[in-house]
Amino acid sequence: MNLEEKLQELKKAASKTVREDALERQLEFLRWIEKRPRRVSAQQAPRGVEHYVDGEVCTNDRGDYFQASQLLPFGRPYGKYCVGDVAHADLAPLELFLKGGNVPPTSSVVYLDTETTGLAGGTGTCAFLIGIGAAEGPGFRVRQFFLRDFTEEKAALEALARALAPYELLVTYNGKTFDVPLLETRYTLARMKSPFSRMVHLDLLHPARRLWKLRLESCQLKNLERELLGIARNGDVPGSEIPQIYFDYLRTRSAKALQPVFFHNALDIVTLAGLTVEVGRAIANAGDDAGCDSLDLFSLSRVLDRAGASELARATCLQAIARGLPESVEPQALWQLAAQHKKERQYDAAVEAWMKISSLGLRYTVEAFEELAIHYEHRARDANKALEYAMAAYEHLQDNSGSQARLERLAHRRERLLRKSQTESVPCGYPPQYSH
Repeated sequence: MNLEEKLQELKKAASKTVREDALERQLEFLRWIEKRPRRVSAQQAPRGVEHYVDGEVCTNDRGDYFQASQLLPFGRPYGKYCVGDVAHADLAPLELFLKGGNVPPTSSVVYLDTETTGLAGGTGTCAFLIGIGAAEGPGFRVRQFFLRDFTEEKAALEALARALAPYELLVTYNGKTFDVPLLETRYTLARMKSPFSRMVHLDLLHPARRLWKLRLESCQLKNLERELLGIARNGDVPGSEIPQIYFDYLRTRSAKALQPVFFHNALDIVTLAGLTVEVGRAIANAGDDAGCDSLDLFSLSRVLDRAGASELARATCLQAIARGLPESVEPQALWQLAAQHKKERQYDAAVEAWMKISSLGLRYTVEAFEELAIHYEHRARDANKALEYAMAAYEHLQDNSGSQARLERLAHRRERLLRKSQTESVPCGYPPQYSH
């Protein structure tokens, strides 16, 4: 090998060494980049729910979940009531809605509301936020169990079951149809025992409808809190938007939009407690509230009548009629009053109510004529008057396109009374002269 060839070999070896050294330096730099602490921008690391809601991550034997908790002092105003009214209210009148069950002391009453991934229910719907409230110590405690992810559901359900253990009466709003069946399904799917099977359940939706549906356009919880408790929510998130807010949180992990959801849920729970007080007071003050609307009085009389409190129901119904009812409602109130009098064998008072209904010529007119016909045939033994009212019932029904079966029944009564009056040789005059 000559000198030229040796020089070429030396150059190649040197070039290879340089390349290897450069590669090694690059690898060392990459190793250093990999090991150093990473700095991530705020946009890349969204803040968790604990940054926006006062609460903490909790752990039980089924895993982690997030729990928020706040204590509202009893002296805090809430519409027409104070928070303390919930703890000191007389809830005994609520027994009317418990089918013979007894109302426990307020310390054993818990209020529940959920926020879910859908409003239709079913096995695919999950309660991602479960709120409960109860009187505790010097205030009203609201606890909220939140799923930061679906994997935390079992832990949250376990925490809820433990939190409900001290209470006997569960109060919800539409909970018999939605919240409780949904949660029971989730407990079943998780192979866990439901805490609701041992509890007495009062769904306030049904008492609220019976008491206030005649007067109020809507019995939604937000409308009741505005009309009955004097509370108007400002900036509240619509319930229909809440499922999408949660799905957005799962996708982005940004919890900022969840703050109003927690607030919405807490307000629903406190409102539920206030509405419970309102229902109890409405029943307890039956007949004593001079400022009560006549429609509310009539609604209350129906509740009392259904519960078997006949005397109080009758007195309340009379008050409602005396204060003045809309034309569309008055016949209904008179019909109820007549039925109450008839049940108590106060037939003269019942006849007076039926006569008033017939003079209005509105709803229950045919029924009133028919009752008068029955009364005069079987009690007053006046076939002539009985025939007059039977004929009036038939003609009124005929004029208002009544059912054929009902017309035939009235025609049969009319013909029988006609034969009876002829047998007794009692002159029959028609049309009847009604006292207005």
